[in-house]
Amino acid sequence: FFTHAHPGRALRPFTTRMMIRNTIVAGTRTTIVAPVRKIQAASARSEPVIVIHRGINRLYLYNGTRLVRVFPVATGQPAWPTPLGHFEIVVKQKNPWWYPPTQDSWAAGAQPVPPGPGNPLGTRWMGLSAPGVGIHGTSEPWSIGHSESHGCIRMQIPSAEWLYNRVHVGTPVFIIPA
Repeated sequence: FFTHAHPGRALRPFTTRMMIRNTIVAGTRTTIVAPVRKIQAASARSEPVIVIHRGINRLYLYNGTRLVRVFPVATGQPAWPTPLGHFEIVVKQKNPWWYPPTQDSWAAGAQPVPPGPGNPLGTRWMGLSAPGVGIHGTSEPWSIGHSESHGCIRMQIPSAEWLYNRVHVGTPVFIIPA
């Protein structure tokens, strides 16, 4: 007979295994009450988490469960939607180059753009585990609040720089529909 886990408690696995083993060896059919230890809330680490609401073009930064800041963003157009799901930041770059995606017809004939004014990525790139998708600044600030990108999440350049300084490689990113 098993019961569900309880928040704030952790099973002591070695002691529990020994209790089960001893009961089996003894051949008894007694109830075993597995020992647990309390987990203090202070031991829970607060890490940054990003939640992007694609339908309302908002990015929420949390520190653990505490909301830190909300940003307006641009997300993907209907033809190139921002993917839904659970991802993570896999690369961070300051002053990135923009390289046209060779597999996309919209970028046919485009040339790489070095860092500086007019770079489509702005001054910061936070690449996600979704191929070709990232969070970045934009040289088109009018697009913020709309579905204007080719799948990426665009931010105002100062906002992207602020966020870049508060997240790390491995930060979870959840992209949800509304």
